[in-house]
Amino acid sequence: MENPQKIIEDFFIEKTQDSVAAGFEEILKPIRDKKNNHKHKDQLEKYTKEYDAFESNQWMRKKLDKLVVIFGADERISELLQQAIDLYQNSSDHNELKTNLAAQFKSLKKEVNKSHISEQDKKYFQKIEGDKLQTDKIRKNQRLLERLAVVDDKIASAISGAKETAQEKYQRNTWINDAAQKASEVSVGMTHIAKLTHSSTKASNINATALYKNSSKPLVITVNCSKEIKKDFAYSTAAYAQIAEFLQLIGKEICINPTLLKPYAQDDNQLMDWQEQFSLAFNEKNKSSHILAKQVYFPLTSVTDYHLLAPLISSSLAQVIYNRIWEARRKDTPVNKARADETFSSEIARSFHRTAVLKATQTNHQNVSNLNGKRSGQLILLPAVPPQWQTQTKPPIHLKTIFNKQLANQAKEPLTELKNLLLAIKANKLSVNLQRKQIIRNHLADIAEVVLDYARQVQRLKEYSGWSQESKLPVHQQYWLDPLRPEEEFQTAKTTLDWSSDVIVDFSKWVNRHIKHKQLTLGATHEKQWQKLFLPLLREFNAIAEVDLETNTEEVGA
Repeated sequence: MENPQKIIEDFFIEKTQDSVAAGFEEILKPIRDKKNNHKHKDQLEKYTKEYDAFESNQWMRKKLDKLVVIFGADERISELLQQAIDLYQNSSDHNELKTNLAAQFKSLKKEVNKSHISEQDKKYFQKIEGDKLQTDKIRKNQRLLERLAVVDDKIASAISGAKETAQEKYQRNTWINDAAQKASEVSVGMTHIAKLTHSSTKASNINATALYKNSSKPLVITVNCSKEIKKDFAYSTAAYAQIAEFLQLIGKEICINPTLLKPYAQDDNQLMDWQEQFSLAFNEKNKSSHILAKQVYFPLTSVTDYHLLAPLISSSLAQVIYNRIWEARRKDTPVNKARADETFSSEIARSFHRTAVLKATQTNHQNVSNLNGKRSGQLILLPAVPPQWQTQTKPPIHLKTIFNKQLANQAKEPLTELKNLLLAIKANKLSVNLQRKQIIRNHLADIAEVVLDYARQVQRLKEYSGWSQESKLPVHQQYWLDPLRPEEEFQTAKTTLDWSSDVIVDFSKWVNRHIKHKQLTLGATHEKQWQKLFLPLLREFNAIAEVDLETNTEEVGA
């Protein structure tokens, strides 16, 4: 482990800086407020604009330096890059420089797009161009206040006050002593957080790794679900978050070796008191449930005896799931970029479909626990639904015809649309013009597609070749659906007889039967129309099927 003393000091330095930054923000708040006409408002806006331009120019210079390394060999691009770099020497005004750099970078982008450099180099340019500036807000506020302090002694005094307040707040002995007294309100090193069930519950949190240190791997428990379980910490109120953070960093070491805090203690008695109080954050004396926690009465052998179980959500496992899913969904990973660009990648792409999100608090997610705050209050739920029923195509041995009600159900939508169209034409006494004929033809084609798709599935049941010998289907449907039946007599008849005409007739009668309506008079005229439209579709289908059949036969022979 890193030097414990350094960890403690780094913690206090970081928190002191954060407190100073918060103090600076409070000083600037009334000056920035649009409702107030503060005397330094115009100056602050001017300084802010100058600082933003300065920071943008610095960021742009870093981009240009990176691009020079890659595109230095290209004469025209190199020339434009050098012109952009020269602007830094020729301009002393940050805002003017920012404007000129933007124009120069625009020309550079055009040149890159039309040049003959590799696609990889173009993508590198796009990446550099798209990199966003990350502003150091603390440094920015400090520089703005320092400039205002030159013209206003009150602001200079407020800056000193913010620094003194932060130093006083994080005076080592005072802060540690206060944290020790509040340690019992904090739970550190936990895997299961009670507040994930209800944000107001006062139930105990649990560290499952302490209960199952030597668990066997076959058990489906939190500690066996991931190689690395990240511990969480929680608190009765978010005001204790920093105490929990401190104990998460160094608390266990302090409980084992309290002398780590000796430089900050008044005497040995205070040191031992700190150790005892901090230990309560890791091992609550009396575990308890709460009225807002979920509870299950689990019966034992005796009718009157039971265990009261309190199901808790594993924040540690929730974090593992959250990290894996969002890592898999990041657009900037090589495998996801390759998939977006439709290029090859040797990496494995992972996808998580149909996930849902359960929010543990709508705001102030860190009030529940540290990891819950990092998840923005999200518990990602994986789908727990029964398997979807998938129809398995089997030879229609027991059917008297494939043109039945079951097939009509599969074609229900186009059959209904055809019926509604015919009803509308009749009700409005419309003529069947070219446009309406085309619509009818489209509906009929959709119906035929359902029929032909089913036929295609049955024909591909090659392992059942010859199934039609026991079939109740009409012989012409047998010729159509069982093309690999091995009997020579069957194959001769299939080749010489015009069985497809009978299939077309079956189709037309089936369509009429399933678009039947009391307001429609459907007869031979309509059947002939359906036959005329179905004929070319069936011919095309049979021709393709015959080619597939010949190909498969050759492959088997080879």
